[in-house]
Amino acid sequence: MGAGTGPDGQPVLVRGAPPGAIVDVQPFARRHGVVHARRVGCVEAPPGAVVPRCAVFGSCGGCVLQELDLPAQRAARHDLVLRTIGDLDGVRVHPPVGADLAYGYRNRVELTYGTDRWLDPAALAAGAPRGGRFLGFHPAGRFDRVVDVRRCELVPEGLNEVLAAARIHLETSALPPWNPRAQSGFWRHLLLRISVDGARLAAVYTAPPQGSEADAEVEALAAALPSGTGLAWFVSDRPSDAALGVLRALVRPPGAIEERVGRLALRLQPTSFFQTSTAGAEILYATVAALAGSGDRLLDLFCGVGPIGLWLAPSFREVVGVEAWPAAVADAVQNARRNGIENIVFHGGPVEDRLASLAADVAVVDPPRAGLHPRAVAALAALGLSRLVYVACHPPSLARDRRVLEAGGLAMTDLCTVDLFPQTGHVEGVARFVARERPRQEGPRPTG
Repeated sequence: MGAGTGPDGQPVLVRGAPPGAIVDVQPFARRHGVVHARRVGCVEAPPGAVVPRCAVFGSCGGCVLQELDLPAQRAARHDLVLRTIGDLDGVRVHPPVGADLAYGYRNRVELTYGTDRWLDPAALAAGAPRGGRFLGFHPAGRFDRVVDVRRCELVPEGLNEVLAAARIHLETSALPPWNPRAQSGFWRHLLLRISVDGARLAAVYTAPPQGSEADAEVEALAAALPSGTGLAWFVSDRPSDAALGVLRALVRPPGAIEERVGRLALRLQPTSFFQTSTAGAEILYATVAALAGSGDRLLDLFCGVGPIGLWLAPSFREVVGVEAWPAAVADAVQNARRNGIENIVFHGGPVEDRLASLAADVAVVDPPRAGLHPRAVAALAALGLSRLVYVACHPPSLARDRRVLEAGGLAMTDLCTVDLFPQTGHVEGVARFVARERPRQEGPRPTG
């Protein structure tokens, strides 16, 4: 989103500029012939513009498309995927799909504690204080500042209640938030999760505790959260600003919740990977199922807690899931038992290491943003699959991996886009590849 042209026809990439708008910008860099700029004003709103709902729109780095209605957002992201993938000759391009909910759809949100607040130019000019205790989201491109938020419009009210309680606790905590530049402080990240039935989990990430005061403070946070909200405590000594750490304690149960998506019941821990829109996930899985069809043996690669393989299991004699994260594998096994699905097995380990010992006629891959490991994409191309469904949270990775898959004898036949992230610039691309017919090898001509 935000790609456009300047007055001289030069390509300009503008953060936060909606498609169809004319904006004033401030350039800050030039890379590979493209000017990168910040939006500083709007000269002409995009067609059909709507008023953003979020109080910190333009500062928070997340919801850049709030000035467009939902159909316009989906059309813009769909067009972006088509441009990213490139050559679509012979490819069936399906219309974009997604759930109806434009706000309040996120079942999981990750917030950052901080000591330095991001202020827009107007707040700076008014002399608003920058230092203090804050909880919110990073502005785009800044790891050291926090956009202080009192609520997030993308999450249900049940999670905004947890956020409000955590903010009140922070105001009186004896321990300070983390300062990533000074590498000091205690409170680092807060991860929140909610099920469609309203069950809530929280995970707090802190610096390593120094003395018994930390235990009391985390207990105080647990007591401040709404009744029934589980809290897990993770500790991180990493210098990087990422919500990663080692579990220190389950401070208050439950440690997991049950999420329902279609006919499936899934056990999710605070850190389990699952699509952030439960209603959108159901549409995604139905899309994958339609492209995968049915068959003998299905590989579900990067399977997480198993939802795609479990969804497709009735259409295959056997399903094999592969996931690198051990806790996710354990949850996937429990999810299969919980749903009474017996024709599925799960293996732990990196996909690129496991593929050499596996065989199947159909595969589904749902890799991280970086896409497939070079060894994995090469192994898939050589596996002799009849069909492959590629779920891409980062379409440029799909465009790159496509070249290797097609060189290995698979051809892209279908391309879909599924909107799991209304108001943001993110979109899920789903592509089907099928085996090309190999030319028949004629034997030697008879002689004599």
